[in-house]
Amino acid sequence: MVSRARNLANLLGGGSATIPVKSIPEGVGGATPVANDAALPTTDNTIGDLKITSDKKALHIWNGSKWERVQHGFNVSPRFVTPPPSTLSLNAGGSTSTISAEAVDETGFPVTYDWDGFSDSTVYAASSLPNQITNVTESGGVFTLTPSTNTSHAGSFTFRTKASDGAQVTTANTVVALTFSVDITTSGPTFNSNGTNSFDFTDALTNENGARFSSNLQTGKYYFEVVMGSEMTSGASKPLSVGLVDASVASAGYNYTEWKGIKTWFGTYYPSGSSSPALGACNVTGDVIMIAYDTSTREVWFGVNGTWEKNPASDSGYVIGNINTTAFKVMLGSSSGNATRYNGTFNLGSNLNYAVPTGFIAH
Repeated sequence: MVSRARNLANLLGGGSATIPVKSIPEGVGGATPVANDAALPTTDNTIGDLKITSDKKALHIWNGSKWERVQHGFNVSPRFVTPPPSTLSLNAGGSTSTISAEAVDETGFPVTYDWDGFSDSTVYAASSLPNQITNVTESGGVFTLTPSTNTSHAGSFTFRTKASDGAQVTTANTVVALTFSVDITTSGPTFNSNGTNSFDFTDALTNENGARFSSNLQTGKYYFEVVMGSEMTSGASKPLSVGLVDASVASAGYNYTEWKGIKTWFGTYYPSGSSSPALGACNVTGDVIMIAYDTSTREVWFGVNGTWEKNPASDSGYVIGNINTTAFKVMLGSSSGNATRYNGTFNLGSNLNYAVPTGFIAH
């Protein structure tokens, strides 16, 4: 190097003058190897320092506060082995809900988790939470969300889960909704008494008329339960029918063609001629009828005491109403020719016996 410098000086007319040459320390201009991640130094580092771990041949750069792995070559992103759900209904009562998102990195790098969220052009993070939640914590890929209890915060946002191997990130979206329970009421001269989330009537229904109706249900994808009351003590003499009908219907009987109702004493369906697997009798005190519905597709699904006939999350439901139907209400009746008393309650919100189906919200 010195000889080359002298030749350059001679060419410039400098005679025997030399140009000083600064030596280059070992390791500068390249990455110094260390055994593994644990051997990466935590002190005496300078921004831009490079290290390469011998065990995984992974390149790291010091960013001023920590080592970051540098993507090079072929690297597969982490893969979710527990994919986050597509939807989550928060508990309006204030108890927490979780999103599980366990991931693995097939090249063996440790996986870390993070999140953000968005609604249209608004982006959320831990320092700027959406109205629907008041806190988010994470442990081992499980995110715990604390809902707001402020009714003005009802709404939804998209929660984006992130799983990183230090160089690449895999994401998944969950639509998180906060809704507050809306009562189902029954009232008027056809009922023995007005009811809030309850019904009590005496009926001698015919196939043409005599049905009782609740208030209109919320529009969207919802789930609620109908629990048989104290009057339902003798199953054989209590032929109650429970189902959904277009909210505009004012008069109907059990063979009305545009509704779908479960015959509680058999577990099959009205109107007559409907064929389906029998769910079993559900007309004794304490029996639970599970109802999920989607007003946008006009579908309804039924279950009994924890067992669905069709899975609301994956199977097509029964289509009811007509092309003009935009809302439903509960239709109650009987096939008994004798005046018989029936009663029960509607379970809503957090007061449910069974889990809300994936993609639906508690009424």
